[in-house]
Amino acid sequence: MSATLKFDQRAIAVVELLGTTTECEDFEEALRERRWPVLQREGGPSTAMSARTTRYLLECRFPGSRVNARRGARERIEVVGDELQLDLVVEVTDLVVRDPEHRPAWFAYERPAADDPPVSPPTRRARWRGWARRWCAERLAPYRTGRHISALSRSRAEELATRTLPGAVTPSPRVTVRRPVATPDPDPGAVTARRRREDREIFKLCHAAAVLMIASSLIARLWPQGFAAWWVLGAVAVAALGPAAYWLTRIMSGKPGAALASALALGVAMAAVGTMIELSGESDGPSGAMGLVVVAAGYTVFTGIRLLVRQWSWRVVAPWLLPAVLPLALGFFPSLGLGLHALYLDAFGLNLEDVEIPRLWQVIATVRLGLAVNLWLIALAGLGYLQHLHWCVRDRWIGFTLLGFFALVLLMSGVWNFGLRTAAHAGAGAVRAAASGKAVDAYFGISPQWVCVRPIGPVKDIHVDGGEFRPARPYLRIGDASGTAVLWDPAEKSALKMPMDKLRVIPVDEPSKSCAPSA
Repeated sequence: MSATLKFDQRAIAVVELLGTTTECEDFEEALRERRWPVLQREGGPSTAMSARTTRYLLECRFPGSRVNARRGARERIEVVGDELQLDLVVEVTDLVVRDPEHRPAWFAYERPAADDPPVSPPTRRARWRGWARRWCAERLAPYRTGRHISALSRSRAEELATRTLPGAVTPSPRVTVRRPVATPDPDPGAVTARRRREDREIFKLCHAAAVLMIASSLIARLWPQGFAAWWVLGAVAVAALGPAAYWLTRIMSGKPGAALASALALGVAMAAVGTMIELSGESDGPSGAMGLVVVAAGYTVFTGIRLLVRQWSWRVVAPWLLPAVLPLALGFFPSLGLGLHALYLDAFGLNLEDVEIPRLWQVIATVRLGLAVNLWLIALAGLGYLQHLHWCVRDRWIGFTLLGFFALVLLMSGVWNFGLRTAAHAGAGAVRAAASGKAVDAYFGISPQWVCVRPIGPVKDIHVDGGEFRPARPYLRIGDASGTAVLWDPAEKSALKMPMDKLRVIPVDEPSKSCAPSA
């Protein structure tokens, strides 16, 4: 069985082909391979030796956005003509619009059997019992027949609820219908929404809400810096309300007031959520706003790659995505991430052999470096958006050239700016912090700590590599390896290497002027 053709758009095109019988047959064969039906053929007759003009009315089916889809249809047909070297002109293209009505939903249920008329007036308890029984009959599943109905009116819904269907249980005469909870019956003559258009509007509305939330979170982050720091984000948030209100008016047809109120409520809610996300984080912890930006960037890149896969196939895209699994592959070779540690330790004048790095942190550093390498996926996602918007159909070499250029730039930028440069910058910052007597942050398994060092035995019997050991000074302990401790002397700006079994290391919260023992 042939694979199912996946397409998002259908376009009608009138194509004029000047060619022989063989060329017409080649063109029609190419259309059959793409499963583009020929609706009408006019012109001819041509022969294998003489060319005649033939006009085709055909339907072109392809994936992608409705935006620029008419151009995409024309260029796709022209690509077929260029591949077959045909004298082909696409005279007109237009989209096929097929969107079913989104009719109101109804649920069929069976009314309970009528009770015998009471002999005496019912008590309050009996009235409450009857009300509860009727409510359960209308709202709870035990009384539902399971039949789901789409109809424009209650009379049509009741007709469908009692209709006998082959193989189904014959409905009881007590079967009737109801609308979903808190949903009134549709008004006669009301405008019926279109199912696919409404889904598209809801999808766009979700994106507008996300923009409002992210912009509000960033405004909360930049608020202390003054109006000049966040006014652009404020304009973006206000501008996002306009499309949101427009899409809500299309979803809530005939209710402009309710749509506008819903847009304002959506804006207030998203602003509150975004602000809460930013303010809920700790002052010294990661920023909630930046977390939202990272998630949005990841979603944008993932969507671009998904659109590229939909335009082509996994077989074509897979070779491009092989570098994306580089962090996983490098996880099996954690020593590759030691380049970051080497650049960090180089600021202290140390080598990798001087400090032992836990294997887990080696893996984490390797994954970090791999993610920096994969920054080039932004270029691949950009190609996916170009394909989705039909800007890279016929002249594909332009898209591939841009892909190669930006991929190379992003690859080099990711490796240097987010990999090697950050390691060197962290090392230089650690040296500056140590020189000023401040606490030094950890870096992928290297945890510098201020300590006071007491010698075990005479100081002259301790072998010191790199300088002179003075017990009265505070030292920054960088780490150790093979029984040798590495201490950084901020006064001399040099590292000392001494055997750990000759020392007693006492951690201190902050460096003091002297570590000499009090008398």
